[in-house]
Amino acid sequence: MTEHNFLQEVQEDFERKKLEALWGKYGFWIILAAVGIVVSTASSTAYRSWKLDRNRDLTQKLLTANREQPEISKNIDLFEKFADEHKGASQTALAYLRAGSLALNQKDNAKAIAYFNKLSSDEKTDPIFRDLATLLSVQAQMDVGKPTELFERLKPVAADSSAFRYSALEAQGYLSLRAGDKAAAQTIFTRLSQDAQAPKSLAARATDVLRALN
Repeated sequence: MTEHNFLQEVQEDFERKKLEALWGKYGFWIILAAVGIVVSTASSTAYRSWKLDRNRDLTQKLLTANREQPEISKNIDLFEKFADEHKGASQTALAYLRAGSLALNQKDNAKAIAYFNKLSSDEKTDPIFRDLATLLSVQAQMDVGKPTELFERLKPVAADSSAFRYSALEAQGYLSLRAGDKAAAQTIFTRLSQDAQAPKSLAARATDVLRALN
């Protein structure tokens, strides 16, 4: 046996004994951690499967509510009942939005605003739905609500990070006109007319408003 082979065997034996000592000291915890990883993975997979099935079931119930009653008022009640029974689900936001839109079609702005406000104040709801509900609530009371209060309420929705910022800015422009603040309105509509990212139809309306103001 060469000196190199002898030293290698000593090294391997040393490493084996060190591992045995470590296993004797921490073996139980290593097993526990491994079991935890397996259980966690299985639980995660089971949760995803359960969540998928639940979302599919809730979506089907929502679609059923949409076509179950020929009378709009009864459909509104079905959507409200669905939303109350399934709080926190993404389908709940859709139910409130649908109920609000149906109420607007019925010229019941007060009920529509109540649905939109309920959704916009729910912190468990996805921010994009909350922003949309806030915008719809303000739009439903543009002619009757206090313009300065509605303007302030739209500020988070008019932020650059919001998906509905252009519609919110446009609404703020009209609210500024209602409040008698022509300068603020001109600033907003000028911004909209010059923003290359703004929807073309909205930018065109902003240009028309500026012509009328000037």
